[in-house]
Amino acid sequence: MNKTLIAVIVVIVVIAGAIVVFGAHDSRNPNVTQTPPVSSTTPPTATGTTPVQPPPTPQLKGTVKGAVLLGPTCPVERIPPDPACAPKQYQTTIRIQPINPSAPYTTISTDAKGTFSVSLNPGTYTLTPQGGGSMPPTCRALEVQISSGETKNINLDCDTGIR
Repeated sequence: MNKTLIAVIVVIVVIAGAIVVFGAHDSRNPNVTQTPPVSSTTPPTATGTTPVQPPPTPQLKGTVKGAVLLGPTCPVERIPPDPACAPKQYQTTIRIQPINPSAPYTTISTDAKGTFSVSLNPGTYTLTPQGGGSMPPTCRALEVQISSGETKNINLDCDTGIR
């Protein structure tokens, strides 16, 4: 094809598109008319109509990350602390429950080192690491409030029962 023929085809397509977009009336259906778009900066008119508002901005999720720690790991803690008796990271499952108890919850698993990261919609959540049930370790829940685009670093504690 030569350049002139391509230019003619482009002009025809553009004109056909303009007719579809800017046509004021559909001759096949006399009840359908097309209204030009309203600018979002146009003030309300005398008839009480208001301008079209832009769609809402998508809400950014927040991130909660951290580790589940298991301790104490020695029967007697010393001062200064013995590094061998420091809390150990614990691989487990964490239940994430929105503050509304009737809302569905989700679970995530920590990695082998007990660390985790999860993206959540803004809101308040209770994070509960799963312990040994009626046997140690017993884990404490932690309430976390997350905002849009925020990253929170937390530690979740599980008690070994060693005293």
